[in-house]
Amino acid sequence: MKINPFLTIIALLFAAIVSYALYSYCHAEALRWLITLFGGVSIFLAWAGTIAVSLTEKKRNVNFKVMNGLFATAITAMQLIFTFSAVSTPTYLLCSGVLLLVWLTLAYAMAK
Repeated sequence: MKINPFLTIIALLFAAIVSYALYSYCHAEALRWLITLFGGVSIFLAWAGTIAVSLTEKKRNVNFKVMNGLFATAITAMQLIFTFSAVSTPTYLLCSGVLLLVWLTLAYAMAK
């Protein structure tokens, strides 16, 4: 497994921009910082796994990138949906946390 530091920085900057958008557009005062921080971290992890991590085996690398791309898109979309909707804190944490943990489990299994 190789990690490209330049692409990791790009993923970090992308996550920072999206996190600022999440903060700006979130109307639920109670969830504003939770969505900003947890959304930023999960978006960074997902997109860094998609663009910055490469596996040495080409066949596994393609499957790894596609799976990471699908989860990165789903995580980003879910964060945006929660930003614009009225959702409770337990619902947000449960949905976001489960999706992030499923993604981490699958990514670990594929990279192993």
